[in-house]
Amino acid sequence: MKSKNVLSALLAAAVAFTGMAPLTASAATAASYSKAYVRASEAKADDECWLDDVIASSGYDVDYTTRYAYKKLSSSEKQLYKLIVRAVRNLDPAIEIPDGLKEAQVFKVYNLVFHEEPQLFWMDDAYNPSTNLDYLLIRYKTTDYQEITEMQEKINKTAKSLLTKAKKKKATVNKLKIFYDYIVLHNKSVMTQDGFNSSIYNGLAGGESLRCSGYAKTMQYLCDLAGIKCMVVPGENDKGESHAWNKVYCGDGWYNLDPTWGDPIRSDLNSTKNSTYIQYEYFLVPDSWIEKYTHFNTCVVKRKNGSKVKLFAPPACTKTKYNYFIYTGKNYTTLSKAKSEIRAQIKEAVKGKKTVVEIRVSTKSLFDKLTGATYGKSFETYAKGLSSNVSKLTKYTKYQKGVYVVHYDIVYKN
Repeated sequence: MKSKNVLSALLAAAVAFTGMAPLTASAATAASYSKAYVRASEAKADDECWLDDVIASSGYDVDYTTRYAYKKLSSSEKQLYKLIVRAVRNLDPAIEIPDGLKEAQVFKVYNLVFHEEPQLFWMDDAYNPSTNLDYLLIRYKTTDYQEITEMQEKINKTAKSLLTKAKKKKATVNKLKIFYDYIVLHNKSVMTQDGFNSSIYNGLAGGESLRCSGYAKTMQYLCDLAGIKCMVVPGENDKGESHAWNKVYCGDGWYNLDPTWGDPIRSDLNSTKNSTYIQYEYFLVPDSWIEKYTHFNTCVVKRKNGSKVKLFAPPACTKTKYNYFIYTGKNYTTLSKAKSEIRAQIKEAVKGKKTVVEIRVSTKSLFDKLTGATYGKSFETYAKGLSSNVSKLTKYTKYQKGVYVVHYDIVYKN
């Protein structure tokens, strides 16, 4: 822990908020920093932190120095990473920035900790360095020890249940599906940040809205507990909006996994009315299926001034064996077999009044044919011939580029 004189000086700066344009806060915020400092100062020893027991209650014991992104940092950046992690675990209000680091490096490391350490769910993403880079203020969603403890207990309950189910599965792909399905079915995707919706708390215990970073962090947290290599990769979607997903090691290599886009939030599809429907278009996919189609600027964070900072170079994802559609036998390489499967699914769906029909095909040519007007009309005619209650078929192609998932929804009259 820092010397009392140094921390006192940092605290004074944190509370004063004077003479430094980037640092502004209310009196209540300053008071919370004061309380955090008092509590953090009660840490028992130099290698112990005030919230260590809370984190340990979950069985979470991941060593951050083993993380893929951490290993990509320079020695001085690693030092800063360590200081930030310790500060958050200790609810320290500020830290000294190691000498020799440029402002962009400080921004990069702060964002890495925020994205790659999901267990620190009380950490805020607000970035507040002093103008001369002497120190960095650390902000929190809460500094109340009891509140954090109670929130962790709720997280533990859900995580323990999911891990118990996952342990019954031998293959990593099946463990990941358990985590993925839970996250999708128990959360609602939103764009705006509010409260804890960028954290594992909302993902596992809040039962409320969740941003993409919250989906990704929740997946990483569960993977960490299960001993599966996983990381959060921020970036952008096809609209240039901030986004985040995961890269996870499954079986034979690294794959992309996007739990946010597993949540069917599309209002134009009848399947959104089905609360148990889960999308698997982005469940374990290679880079070539998504880059330059739907996911852009991987591991890049956009700053408020519009500039972009690369956090780290992620591992390449080139494997396809464990992709959902390939692994489950729903991937087709010929037109005749793909057409027959779609008709078979339509028949089965109409029989049970289900809505979703979907397969993956191996080429853009097959995808274009099966989603084109001719085949679309043919499939709709077939569905209507099976039941007079079928109103129409709707197709969805907006986010299918690259993944080549042919998706039709059966819309019923009643």
